[in-house]
Parts: sequence; structure tokens; C-alpha cells
Amino acid sequence: MLLCSPEGFPLPLALAAAPRPARLDGLRIGLLDNTKAPVDKMMDYLADRLRDRIPGVTIFRIAKKHPSMQAEREVIEAVAQNADVVINALGD
Repeated sequence: MLLCSPEGFPLPLALAAAPRPARLDGLRIGLLDNTKAPVDKMMDYLADRLRDRIPGVTIFRIAKKHPSMQAEREVIEAVAQNADVVINALGD
């Protein structure tokens, strides 16, 4: 008989948050929707407020296909190609 321990040993992450830009003027802002309600309405509101506050802002919106799964490779690639900063929203 083989006994296995369910205990895991987390590995330390060597990740750090990217530095925040000093200004959003001239940057492309990505809005990433996780497709849970009511994120779409929140993103509409946020896009409108960003347009009000930052004249000429470029907003790129995209949504994951499934809320409980990680973002698909094509979604991540599209965000990387079309946005300088990203706001990710989670709903429930």
C-alpha cells in the first residue's frame, strides 16, 4: 500500500507587481472582463469615466470565455498587443 500526503509545499513566488505609470495620458487602457455578472455593466461605467477624465484615451475591452478558468492564450496575447495597462474586473 502506498500512502500519499495531501499536504503541499508552496514555492515562493519571485514575481513583483509592475510599476504603476505616473499618468494614463497617451496610454492604451485594457479592460479585462471575467464574464461574471455584473462586470459588463461595471466596465461600461468605468470606460465612460475614463473617457470623461482622460481626453483622447484609447480603451481596449476584452472578455474571457469562461469565468472560472484562466484567461485563454488568445485573450492574453490580445491584451499584450493592445493595452499598456490593464484593469481586471471580477464579479459575483
